[in-house]
Amino acid sequence: MDITALRKELGLSQEAFAVRVGLKSKGHVSTLERTGAASVRVALSIERLSGGRIKAADLNPDIALVERFRSEAANDDQRPSEAA
Repeated sequence: MDITALRKELGLSQEAFAVRVGLKSKGHVSTLERTGAASVRVALSIERLSGGRIKAADLNPDIALVERFRSEAANDDQRPSEAA
């Protein structure tokens, strides 16, 4: 699912979608729909609004980086430690 499909599924105009996700104008929504890139705050709002169908990490590289590091840290925690 992409942002435009989500907005249309919710029956929202670009102006109404902007209000729901914390953007200032429909112009920002147009840019967001075209580029698929969002600030951390907006990316998290869209993930919540979509019920998780659109992942914040897909909209913002900083979120993707944090998730990657968390995943790597979790994998490190599950590895047996070497005896000294």
